[in-house]
Amino acid sequence: MPKIFTQTPRVVVILETCVQPDREKLNGIFKYVRFYGPWHLHIIQNRVGEQRLAHFETWDANGVIVGQSMLDMEETLARTKLPLVLIDPLPRHLTPSSPFSRCSHVQNDSAGVGVAAADYFLGHGFKRFAYVGEVLDRLWSRGRGQGFADRLREAGFTCQNYVPLTDAEINDWAVEQSKLTRWLAALPKPVALFAAMDIRARQVLDTCLMNNIKVPDEVAILGVDNDEQLCLGSAPTLSSIECDMGQCGFMAAQLLDEQMRGKRKRKVMLTYGVKKIAERQSTQAEQPVQDQLVVRAIEFIRLNACEGIGVTEVVAHLKVSRRLAELRFRKTCGRSILDEIQKVRLERVKRLVTETDFSIREITDRSGYQTDDHLRRIFKRQFGMTMRECRRQG
Repeated sequence: MPKIFTQTPRVVVILETCVQPDREKLNGIFKYVRFYGPWHLHIIQNRVGEQRLAHFETWDANGVIVGQSMLDMEETLARTKLPLVLIDPLPRHLTPSSPFSRCSHVQNDSAGVGVAAADYFLGHGFKRFAYVGEVLDRLWSRGRGQGFADRLREAGFTCQNYVPLTDAEINDWAVEQSKLTRWLAALPKPVALFAAMDIRARQVLDTCLMNNIKVPDEVAILGVDNDEQLCLGSAPTLSSIECDMGQCGFMAAQLLDEQMRGKRKRKVMLTYGVKKIAERQSTQAEQPVQDQLVVRAIEFIRLNACEGIGVTEVVAHLKVSRRLAELRFRKTCGRSILDEIQKVRLERVKRLVTETDFSIREITDRSGYQTDDHLRRIFKRQFGMTMRECRRQG
């Protein structure tokens, strides 16, 4: 018979919630507690000035959920006899000699994430591929790279791997960036590049832009975690694989609940996978553009479409005849230069409509249109709804 609680269980949760993945895991724990609680939670976030627990038992804790960033709490965790569930533990925590080897844990399907990245790029018609792993080359990073390469091999393609770092490169971004610059420059292009995590994808993106390597035209970049602060704060914005962190937290809470109630005696390992791929500007839905004249045109349009430019300014930038520019652009993209200008403008309009409270007048000014009425007509024709209706839908 399961244990009957006589008072609300006290649970310690240790997650580094300064990063979005751990915040989503915490939300998954909260969801479980709403359904099957209540629990009293003490959350340790590894932030400066927070109050921790030197001994969980002095707080009368009933169980512990802990993420990968144990850091200086490993000694405290190792000596507790309480039910303990690990989230994404490091390999050393699972060895027979580790005090945590007894613990149930929830682990990301790293290879499955790599397979999802490969399927995404293959579905978008790419023929060249590269992988940049996490700085410390940890096991989960190698797993993502291996899953990516294996799926590409099945489809008849190879993958260029960025080599692991030396100690000097690990400890100094300026030193490593020079190496990354040379590697990126040498890659055959266009190339689909998968990075082990969003922070790494952001480093690749910044390095490309600093060295005039076009993203996504020459290097299309896909990260992991869908950390919106990183992804939306980049220019271009970063595409990213979102793992099901909420489900991870929910499963960890369920495992702990079963242990605290005596329902589960044996150690269990559960996995969680991919939730979705958030596609943004660093990758593209259409075939990669290989005509460099068209690449230059697209880049110029992305930079200046909302400044009121027209086809004349694009052609002047390309230094070719208008007829040649239009023929090459239509052959590559299936639309005219003016259509592309309009597309970029309307993308900005829709973002401003759904993500800000700007007035229609201000949106018109910020997107390069002459009058509100003209923009309203074009928006309705393109999206099948008014701007107000679009804003209400969010």
